[in-house]
Amino acid sequence: MKRLVSLLFVFAALSVQAQSIKLEFKPEKGVEYPVSLEINQVMTLIVPGMGNVPSQTDQIIRAVVTLAEEVEQGYLMEARLTQMTIKSQSQGQSQVFDSESEDIVGQAIKSMMANSMQMIISRQGEVLEQMPVEDTVFTQADSILATQYARRRREQTMQQIKQLFSQNTIKSVVQAGLTKFPDREMAIPSVWTDEEPSEELGAIVTMQQRLTEVSGNRLTITAKSVIMPDPNAKKSEAAQRMEGISGNGEATSVIDTQSGWVIESNGTQSLRGELVVEQAGQVQSIDLTMEVKTKITGK
Repeated sequence: MKRLVSLLFVFAALSVQAQSIKLEFKPEKGVEYPVSLEINQVMTLIVPGMGNVPSQTDQIIRAVVTLAEEVEQGYLMEARLTQMTIKSQSQGQSQVFDSESEDIVGQAIKSMMANSMQMIISRQGEVLEQMPVEDTVFTQADSILATQYARRRREQTMQQIKQLFSQNTIKSVVQAGLTKFPDREMAIPSVWTDEEPSEELGAIVTMQQRLTEVSGNRLTITAKSVIMPDPNAKKSEAAQRMEGISGNGEATSVIDTQSGWVIESNGTQSLRGELVVEQAGQVQSIDLTMEVKTKITGK
């Protein structure tokens, strides 16, 4: 009987151990970590005298991320974009930037796909530092545009391409494959909260994440976010900018327990705020709403 009781305590201890886990981002040398980020965004401007003016943007951005070397802060990773497709529609007009297209802009964008961008990612899955994107990486794209475009049009298009390949874009697609984990053992289920500023939105994003299930080498995390205007955000000097953005969102993600890389994730966001337009010394603020759907796959 005493032996049976001892065994029960052992099994109970093993059961408790199995219900806790420490999650980390753990890339392996020589392994490619693909990520595909699909975003559908519907924005509605509420214009006085005109009513609601909707616009829609669909994005597909794909990348492959590899480990260059392990460093003190975590990992030096290299990210190479493999597809960039952005389609915008508003008031009967459309604009397309597509690396899969055979037109001159598509060829220029595709020439960028050979370039790798480096960043340092912590073991908790946070992008700590990005190496700057040098202007020289755009040389080939500019040469391709020069074969058909006059100087002014070429310069305008190059500015748009540089925006597509900005540090924020590259960081966003890599972050899509990451989850920011707490630096501790977690029970199953477990809840943690992160708060960080969003430069793009000029807002503070508070996210509560819940580890709900671990099955084999997969774990499921649900997340709810609250977005509020950041009073300390650096004010954009752009002629058109979004201000006072607030709202909420939710997502469900499946993560690989061995690497910490996303397998799949689906989320939504509902946002509201203002579009501020400055022109000829005049400033106009237009109310806006945004509905955003995201789909992420990492396989």
